[in-house]
Amino acid sequence: MTILALWVLGAAAAGVNQGSVKTLVDSCGFFPQLSADGQWLLYSPTDATSLMLKNLSTGQVTTVADKNYPGFDAIIGGDGKVYYVTQQRKKNGLVYRTAHCYDPSTGKSQVVLKPQHGRVQPLHASYGVVINGERQVYRSGNSVGAYCYTRGTSLVVVDATGNSRTLEPVKRSNGYLWASLSPDGKKILFEAASRGLFVCDLNGRIIGNLGEFLMPSWYNDEYIIAMSNAGNTRTNGSRIWLLSVDGETCKPITPKDERAVQPMVADGKVVYTVQYSGEVKQMELDIAPAVLPTVPRDKGVVEKLKNAPKKDIPRVFINPGHGGHDSDDRHVPTWVIGVQDTMHYYESNSNLTKGLALEEILRDKGYETAMSRHTNTTEDDLDLFEIVSLAANSGADIFFSIHSNATGIAKRVNFPLGLYRGWDGQPAVEGSLQLSNAVMKHAATNKLAVWTHEERSRGDWSFYTNWGYRVGLGVLRYNKLPGMLSEGSFHDYLPERERLLNDSYCWLEAWNQSLGIDDYFSLSKKFKKGVIAGTVRWEDLTRQDNDTILFGDDELRTVNGALLRLYNSRGALNRIFTTDDLDNGVFVFTNLPPDKYKLELYYGDNKLYNTVKVNVKRNQTSYKNLMLRQDQKPKKH
Repeated sequence: MTILALWVLGAAAAGVNQGSVKTLVDSCGFFPQLSADGQWLLYSPTDATSLMLKNLSTGQVTTVADKNYPGFDAIIGGDGKVYYVTQQRKKNGLVYRTAHCYDPSTGKSQVVLKPQHGRVQPLHASYGVVINGERQVYRSGNSVGAYCYTRGTSLVVVDATGNSRTLEPVKRSNGYLWASLSPDGKKILFEAASRGLFVCDLNGRIIGNLGEFLMPSWYNDEYIIAMSNAGNTRTNGSRIWLLSVDGETCKPITPKDERAVQPMVADGKVVYTVQYSGEVKQMELDIAPAVLPTVPRDKGVVEKLKNAPKKDIPRVFINPGHGGHDSDDRHVPTWVIGVQDTMHYYESNSNLTKGLALEEILRDKGYETAMSRHTNTTEDDLDLFEIVSLAANSGADIFFSIHSNATGIAKRVNFPLGLYRGWDGQPAVEGSLQLSNAVMKHAATNKLAVWTHEERSRGDWSFYTNWGYRVGLGVLRYNKLPGMLSEGSFHDYLPERERLLNDSYCWLEAWNQSLGIDDYFSLSKKFKKGVIAGTVRWEDLTRQDNDTILFGDDELRTVNGALLRLYNSRGALNRIFTTDDLDNGVFVFTNLPPDKYKLELYYGDNKLYNTVKVNVKRNQTSYKNLMLRQDQKPKKH
């Protein structure tokens, strides 16, 4: 008999023992973890700056660690020890992660995995703990049994002998999260981002589709505890649910108005956090829990991986905001003179266009990237917990969320705004302010836009004070990566919205973002290509839009259908670009070798109207905004 057979499935009554519900922590207790014997509670504050351990018998609280962001991804092993990961950002912007083990019986921590770049993740195995890194792996004993974990859009299952297999049980997912083996080791529970909660067998065959639930935990071999989010129309709010693998049970076990999140199961008890307040509660169910095997307190083993990366390469997690033309997407119908019709602007469209462009640009520059979505459907409108968890699983050095802004009122403005977690000038995660400043500096150099104010970098706690004390942006909450949300411009300013309808303009914003990211990682001199960008406007034809506020050159009509020819210093035609008919006049020439170029402007029956010289330097943008007059005569050529 293997040790996995020691798991016992209890009887199957399904209800909450209401008398058992109690509060374990009054505030700031996020991502609670309960020990296998139910005696210890592990938790973190929302900024992950410390890791706390509470003895539930005595009430004593101990600080396990309070440096280098030890919170959120910590676990308590079956051996009673705490396993956690800290991170340090180096001068080159790369993040290195160190794994630690804390023993409550001695009150001491020790390093079990030295700093390494990329993903470092503590995992529960059948009878031990694995800390999974990309260069080294730590096991709490010589034999820890089977376990599984997520890697991008794959599940990896490792058996008791150490042999692994890769599964892709759900197609078209944005990535897998929260994978775990059932107590009997025969089933895998996981969440496929954008697709829902699933159970499959060890060969990847789906045996249960449980719906839109997050952060699941096995209660026993047949029952699962998970959470729903506030945007889930079926489950109606953030609540903790009891689910059965066979689909027969699907019932909430927390009150509708409590905003319960982040559930975890151990010793037949369910612990969870009340969102925003951080109050941690515990309840018991009228279902017999699984009986856990005794986990030995062995000496840990470190294994160096043979196929480890040879070089530490900057890694960026890209989050194009929203997804699908849903209620949280900002839809603005726009009448376009050039096509004599209404064009429907959705922020999710331009966010994705920028995200795809940034991914391509960064990869061309030698970065590694991961992204929360590559398409634009309702299923791509991920929950904030999914986005944060995908970013953490990616082992990224920075988190970069792409949006555009809107005043929502009659007053119109247009400027680049970078938001990071924390107060103004006091980021919650080191490096976030530097990243925001670098990206916003380059965003403001865009001379195709008309800016009404200088660029800004703001802490989201300061910027959104009306939301509550230290509430801030959900996508930055619980995210301990250096990161930011880029509000590249204001799409309710009409000329800017017309520019955002142009894919080349979105590409240019992504290019400028890449320049800021280059500065952050001190890599601005490595890329050898440059860009030429500009607009074509009528010098003597003003806009007559009703009830529209306009600034600077945006008062002038843009030229639809202008033809631009680009020649290199040898006189060879390099590229041709035609401005679209969406009233923006935008042109962008990408990936140009450094050189002295000649740019020719044609309009109407292929007639030459202007010639300018443009000097392209590597990893820079050369701007040339051009003008036409209605009475201008074409040049000979």
